[in-house]
Amino acid sequence: MLTRALMLLVLAITGCSQSGQNTGPYHISSLSEDERLRWEADKREFLQLEDLVIGTGPVAARGRRVTADIEVRYTDGTVVYRGPIISFPGFVILNIRDRRVLSIPAQDGIDLGLNGMAVGGRRRITIDRKLVCSHVAESAPPRAFCNLTTAPKNPIEVYKRTLIVEATLTESCNPVITWQGIYVFGDYLIKLKACREESRPTIDPSAPIWHYYDR
Repeated sequence: MLTRALMLLVLAITGCSQSGQNTGPYHISSLSEDERLRWEADKREFLQLEDLVIGTGPVAARGRRVTADIEVRYTDGTVVYRGPIISFPGFVILNIRDRRVLSIPAQDGIDLGLNGMAVGGRRRITIDRKLVCSHVAESAPPRAFCNLTTAPKNPIEVYKRTLIVEATLTESCNPVITWQGIYVFGDYLIKLKACREESRPTIDPSAPIWHYYDR
């Protein structure tokens, strides 16, 4: 009897969400058509995109977790960063320890450039300075900079200058919470997270390279 009572108590203070549900921080609303067109206009006007290799895997789209190996350099050839990055376009993940997590909104241009790539693909992205450190005013001095990634220790800094990024997309998946428990003050204290590959969205072969893909 005591064991059963304890089990009921545990069930009363814990919760469980079904595997694959988009709950908690991963509930992301779709863009309106006007919002999508605004991102598409920026992608068309402020980026130069060249696909070097066409991928065949899942597509990088807003609302997904995106991982890529990138090289970031200025137009004079100076390399800023070479290595992996992780991004969550369309929402924020609080992960300040992993220095690979791309800083948002500081690097809108990189997210836009990755959008529409398929895993396995390689793309050269030339980003106008307007979309580099986009929260920094256009009138800022030449030495104005921001952090490329979110880690506070040993930050990777980038000036508000035109950037050339060569990226190989290694992952695009749908972040989900598979289980959550201990409901307190309107939220769950424990959340088990996973990332699930999905076939949608797919590349529209008739769409231009600057088409913006939403989840």
